Amino acid sequence: MLKKILFLLLFPVMTAWAQPATQISIVTDNQYGQPAAYGLEKLIEALRTKKITFEQVGSFNEAKAKDLIIIGLASDNAIAQQLKKAEIKIPESSEALAIFRDKSLLVAAGYDDKGLMYALLDIANRIGWSNNPANPLQYVRETVSEPYIRERGIALYTMHRRYWESRFYDEAYWEAYFGMMAQNRFNMLEILFGYENGGFLAPCYPYFFDVEGYLNVKMQDISEERQQKNVEAMHRLIALAHEHGIGVRLGIWDHIYRGEVQAGGNPDFEYVPGRPLPWQVSGLDSTNLNAYTKAAFAKFLKTFPDADAILFKTNNESGLKTSELHEFSVNFFKTVKKYAPDLQIDIHSKGITDTLICSVINLGIKFRIAPKFWMEQMGLPFSPTHVNREDQKNRRHGYADFLRYPQEYKMLWKLWNGGTNRVFLWGDPEYVRRFAESSRLYNSEAYAVYEPLATKMESQFHDVEPFQLLPEKYRYYRYEFERYWYFFQTFGLWGYDPQTPEEVSEREFQQRLGKAGTIIKPALNEASRILPRIVAACYPYNFFPTTSAWPEKQRLGDLPLYAKAEGSDIQQFASFDEEARVLLGELETAKIRPSTTALWLEQTATDILQKVAEAEKVGDKDNKELISTVTDLKMLTYLALYHARRVPAAVNYCLFLRTQDVSALNEAIACEQRAIDAWQQLVDAAGDHYAENILIGKKELSGHWRDELRFLQHSLEKLKEQQTAFQAVGKVATSLHYQPASDISNSLYFTVEEYSVLPLKAGQPVTIKVKVQAENGLKWLRLQYRAMNQYKDFEMLPMTPTDEKDVYETIIPAEKIDLRYDLMYLFEMMDNTGKGFIFPDLDKETPYRIFIQTKIYKSLQ
Repeated sequence: MLKKILFLLLFPVMTAWAQPATQISIVTDNQYGQPAAYGLEKLIEALRTKKITFEQVGSFNEAKAKDLIIIGLASDNAIAQQLKKAEIKIPESSEALAIFRDKSLLVAAGYDDKGLMYALLDIANRIGWSNNPANPLQYVRETVSEPYIRERGIALYTMHRRYWESRFYDEAYWEAYFGMMAQNRFNMLEILFGYENGGFLAPCYPYFFDVEGYLNVKMQDISEERQQKNVEAMHRLIALAHEHGIGVRLGIWDHIYRGEVQAGGNPDFEYVPGRPLPWQVSGLDSTNLNAYTKAAFAKFLKTFPDADAILFKTNNESGLKTSELHEFSVNFFKTVKKYAPDLQIDIHSKGITDTLICSVINLGIKFRIAPKFWMEQMGLPFSPTHVNREDQKNRRHGYADFLRYPQEYKMLWKLWNGGTNRVFLWGDPEYVRRFAESSRLYNSEAYAVYEPLATKMESQFHDVEPFQLLPEKYRYYRYEFERYWYFFQTFGLWGYDPQTPEEVSEREFQQRLGKAGTIIKPALNEASRILPRIVAACYPYNFFPTTSAWPEKQRLGDLPLYAKAEGSDIQQFASFDEEARVLLGELETAKIRPSTTALWLEQTATDILQKVAEAEKVGDKDNKELISTVTDLKMLTYLALYHARRVPAAVNYCLFLRTQDVSALNEAIACEQRAIDAWQQLVDAAGDHYAENILIGKKELSGHWRDELRFLQHSLEKLKEQQTAFQAVGKVATSLHYQPASDISNSLYFTVEEYSVLPLKAGQPVTIKVKVQAENGLKWLRLQYRAMNQYKDFEMLPMTPTDEKDVYETIIPAEKIDLRYDLMYLFEMMDNTGKGFIFPDLDKETPYRIFIQTKIYKSLQ
């Protein structure tokens, strides 16, 4: 990389403008590592692109230009002097940076190489905004910053051999990918070997090498030459990542192939003893599994000593039998201890036992637990208040019972968004700000999100050519990941610094989309909230898996199935049936009712469509990126309208089931027809902009949005048959139907002022006070509380008036407080008109409070 910089500097560009011979002098002693060198390379590239003449010198005395850029580490004498003069202190933490100006002097400093790289990349990006050749640094902004989240990762799958290798062997691809990650301040790439892909890389070791003493364990169609090529490619990938300030975590997901869930939903991939498919591994069974893995994993660690972390899976979806799990896992960790004792190990949470956790602790392994943030979809930007009951009391989803004291590990929060954000564009800085805040739960400091198109080609035969998402006439990028620049920008930059200036994305939108960019950005921000709301509020739980559900494209079942949905935060959102019970006078609830979600979806869709219409008026009709973005925005709005119209269908259907009122069924059918009409609009908006067959998973998952229309129409006919049969019975109608909401939030009817929780002492009760005013009068106020342990249900306490006006209190008994966990609570309230509200407001912040009990726990020791 340094050679490349020297090459650039040997051929300074002659400016086309009447400017001094040398406009900028770059002052540096070159005492920094590869990431900073990459940052300097991009700075030079930005200057050349703008035809700015420059020189690189080693000291101020050598500088010829009026404008100087001095770059270096905070520990450098020259930089330290400038920092002291400006009274600026760089935080003493990895990746911290400072950019400041003193007249014609611009200083870019980093606490370490990565911090300096981030500073240089920011300056280079801002030079690109300038169209003033006399002042190319006009948009450079002074800043001092450090990472809010220490580790910000992107995860990718290797679900399809041909697709994976089309990237794996392409060094130019990784140069571009890591360049994107560095620009957006991601610092970890996770590559997951295996995972429901029909036995490819299950296990991964034979893909790279044979193991002495186990030469019969092999991938069927791989040669020694190809193995060596794979080793060299992985070494180069890791080296390139490090040059860009990025670590690499290798995921050991499948340990042996035994079919079933590992087949990825393709029956042709099922395990057949003695008849392995070309990409599958043979020669491995229960008799040699432990011994082989011990030897193979040891060789893996020796082969790739520069890997920064290992992700390990310990449950029976890895191919292991339940009886094999503990011994196999302990042997795995003993191998880590022996050959790479300082290596970071991240353990997938599902299946991990307390016994195994104790074993790892006793071994002295450096480890974290990696739970799914919001089941296997992208919900709202906080850990669910209450996970679905089906998996509440295991460790499949969420933080389960892991967040206990004394704390002996941290968490790697993994947002399994790959099942939700597959193809549509996405970007919402506010979502990432809140997600980043949630990722600090339990003193943790790491998260990972899956790249868009994460499951591309899953369940397809491994020699099938990967499809292109967009037809050629609509493509505006070299690599598909470049289409999702805003996704990467938001999850990277706003995870590093939640106060990242909005101008960073605003300028990018303007450069890409012209005048339409300023309109499209807020429209995409809004549209990016649609899918998380659908997943949280009206999502059938059986659609949780990444590999068998796709809320961007699926209708989510026929209406009778959809009507059973509870959403995926059952403490915050009422189910369709609960709203039916409210209408019947059987229930009062402060939860957000489906009718409120329907109105929110409808208003959001309307607002986005208005913005799209404005953008189309001022935008360049030949701009392919604008065309593609507008297409996605329209499709997302019609998806929102589909659910907005299906919500009343579901509530009416629940009313019908409870009352046997045929008029409720009639209303359900009418609403379902309107929902189908919205789906037709979605299909029309898609037009020919996407591939005809989007191969994104198993057969029933792949395809196109128009495929769902046939199922929706068939479902509607079945409902009409039910209607006809029921009418023949002659039931009497009661005319009780769905009632639309009047507001998208009930927060405007309540004013809430919190009081501090009284100091908690071990063995004593907790008193909580709150001031609440209700515009229509307060009917009741309740506290819901539990330990930060998802195995536990919330317990309710009524809050009673105090002597102070509008102030209420309640006391949590001492025996109800488990000091092994932090305490979480929220307030539910109802006014005299039946409007309910939960505080804190999930539209604005994490909808519960957490009382940290660490100090109290320590006082008991």
